[in-house]
Amino acid sequence: MLKLKTIFTLLVLSLTLAVSQGMAQTQSNINPSQVDVSKLSDAQVRKIMKEIQDRGLTQEQAIALAKARGASQAQVDQLMTRIRELQNGTGLEQPDKGDTSTEMPTAQTDSLSVKAPISPTPENEKVFGFKLFNSKNLTFEPSVNIPTPKSYVLGIGDEMVITIWGASQATYQLSIDQNGAINIPDIGPVYVAGRTFEEASKQIQKRLISIYSGLSGANPNTYAEVSMGTVRSIKVNVIGDVNAPGTYTLPATASAFNALYLSGGPTENGSFRDIQVIRGGKVVHTIDVYDFLVNGNPKANVQLRDQDILLVPTYENRIDVEGAFKRNGLFEVKKGETLANLIKYAGGFAENAYTQNLSVTRNTKREKSIQDVDHAHFNQFAMQNGDMVKADTLLDRYTNRVTINGAVFRPGSYEWKEGMKLSDLLKKADGPKEEAFRNRAILSRRKANWEWENIAFNLGDVEKGTFDMDLKPNDEITIRSIFEMRENQTVNITGEVLNPGKFPYNEKMTLEDLIFRAGGFKENADVAFIEVARRLSHSEAAETTNQLSHIFTFQVPRNLKLNPKDAGFVLQPFDQVYIRRAPGYRDQGSVMVNGEVVYSGSYSIAHKNERISDIINRAGGFTQDAYLKGATLTRSTGLTEEEIAARKALMEKDTTLKLDITPKQLVGIDLQKIMANPGSDIDLMLMPGDEIHIPKKMQTIKVSGGVMNPVAQTFEDGKSLRSYVNKAGGFVPRARRGKVYVIYPNGTTATTHSFLFFARNYPKVTPGSEIIVPARPDKEGMSAGQWISISSALSAMSLTIVTLVNKL
Repeated sequence: MLKLKTIFTLLVLSLTLAVSQGMAQTQSNINPSQVDVSKLSDAQVRKIMKEIQDRGLTQEQAIALAKARGASQAQVDQLMTRIRELQNGTGLEQPDKGDTSTEMPTAQTDSLSVKAPISPTPENEKVFGFKLFNSKNLTFEPSVNIPTPKSYVLGIGDEMVITIWGASQATYQLSIDQNGAINIPDIGPVYVAGRTFEEASKQIQKRLISIYSGLSGANPNTYAEVSMGTVRSIKVNVIGDVNAPGTYTLPATASAFNALYLSGGPTENGSFRDIQVIRGGKVVHTIDVYDFLVNGNPKANVQLRDQDILLVPTYENRIDVEGAFKRNGLFEVKKGETLANLIKYAGGFAENAYTQNLSVTRNTKREKSIQDVDHAHFNQFAMQNGDMVKADTLLDRYTNRVTINGAVFRPGSYEWKEGMKLSDLLKKADGPKEEAFRNRAILSRRKANWEWENIAFNLGDVEKGTFDMDLKPNDEITIRSIFEMRENQTVNITGEVLNPGKFPYNEKMTLEDLIFRAGGFKENADVAFIEVARRLSHSEAAETTNQLSHIFTFQVPRNLKLNPKDAGFVLQPFDQVYIRRAPGYRDQGSVMVNGEVVYSGSYSIAHKNERISDIINRAGGFTQDAYLKGATLTRSTGLTEEEIAARKALMEKDTTLKLDITPKQLVGIDLQKIMANPGSDIDLMLMPGDEIHIPKKMQTIKVSGGVMNPVAQTFEDGKSLRSYVNKAGGFVPRARRGKVYVIYPNGTTATTHSFLFFARNYPKVTPGSEIIVPARPDKEGMSAGQWISISSALSAMSLTIVTLVNKL
């Protein structure tokens, strides 16, 4: 839009004075620098803008023309402001609505016809040629910014621009008047209407010589150029079987395809091969769109004139093309055109088409018939309306193919030739591979009924030259590898090696070899007791016995050093080797002791029976601030991350299920009793990962749950649980007083005991304890509807009872 505004601004200065004075003088007699832009009316500016847009000049041409005629930058800026005000609706005045000449379209194309909206049907889109005039990527929109064709026929309203330069300089902008002439100053009228642009240009050049003598002679010093200015509009009627028939306004340079594009082209019943251009009551051109689509012939498109009629008749012959063609759809053929012409319109056969003959389905007077047309008669077979032509694809089979698969160096398909032998095909495939199974190979051959039959042969005999046979088309040879003819041979090693698992079996593999491939022994391996399990032999497995395998026991040095005994026992395929854990080996475990001990930190477990009291003594005993009743033991639950995830998934499926998903758990211990009775049952044996924590002396307790003010309080020796509850504001109304319990610092719990139905024996409170007062859940009251339902039920019950009593 900005570029368009600039063109308007620069070029309008060359026309301003002529418009403002309403004169028909040529621009060469006007000095644009003297024009007062502020005195121009809105209607005059709109006329100027329309004139500029109609000319369709480029930005560079507009700038050059404006500056050549003396336009100043101030005039340019001032006129730009006027144009912007008009576009924003803030002009100085409103045009007279009765004077249509003051209405300013933003461009000539605004006054031209636009493409009619088309909603194509599936039948439309199937017609070949429909997309030419209804494609998003191809447009025949008429343009005003194209060079004037030499064959363009001039008419009344066209504007011609004559430019003189050299020894003499002048510019004329002349419109063809009602008499069909342009009036050149000092020369007079020159009648150009009805002539082509090329003819009129030559005529004007001759007439200019009368006043510009420098134009003639062998060495002219003056030059002249004739070009078109504003091009008039024409009206064209598009009728017949078109998608949007009507009268369309186009530039005078428009062609038949421009009009067809705006009207959406022929309908599904319209002809693409016989479109008629009617001028003065006579058919002056017949357009064949296929000539443009198939041959790219531009002569198929013709220039239109004012009041021309484009008549699109109905088609005469239309053929349905399906199958292996490059184009499928509905194609129109002229009378006398053959199947060969139709194939050309369809783009020819697809690469997989069967071209020997085509099937043509034809309508008869009562029913349908099928005709097979041989390839030799495509040029003679005339098409008829309603024919359906279908091309089949090639059969998925070969006439001269032989195939070899398997353990050869170049498997694949090869050309069969008369007299070709099995040995010839092996040579083409570069022979069998080293691992080929040579005792048997298979040749698969088609029988007369197209069933397969197998012919076995010895591949070794073919290689030796003692056996050979003739091949036939479609023969397939299969050669197996020795590895394909047996189960995949492996040996397996499990237990205390770095990389246990299955390994490929190699001949002469020893036990030491397999341990070496498994990365060697772990530190906890018992090298004196290595067990090998071997499956039964084929002969043993053929008999029914209780034995399932053979077991061998060996001793292997940790360094796997070679010795003469290595060759004494050779592994066999599928042997299972087990490396046991040394019976006295234990993983080094540690426990953590922290808090109020002399030497807190991590300690290794020295022996299997090491207990809590032992580790406390190793830690130097307790400090004077230690609070033994609050000591805790945290122990791993042994759950892996996978097990925890699995338990979470189970609880998500069943919300009533409660499973332990913590990696560690708190074990309640009485450290005071443990230290007083070392080695007793309560003195637990330690496990790797245990953590013992001895806190400092505690001075507070906590009251939580169903009390008025849950709060931590200072511990007072001898004070009862009820006293602490009262200090927390007492029980709430829904508190369960008989269910109060205490959680002690070491993780143990004590509950309330009741006797004689009313007296309660609350547990003792120690420093660091937490008093938990459970509360009953809130109950929702019944709604009015529920009360009504109960009342109705009671009323019905009462009525039933009364009825029964009366019967009695």
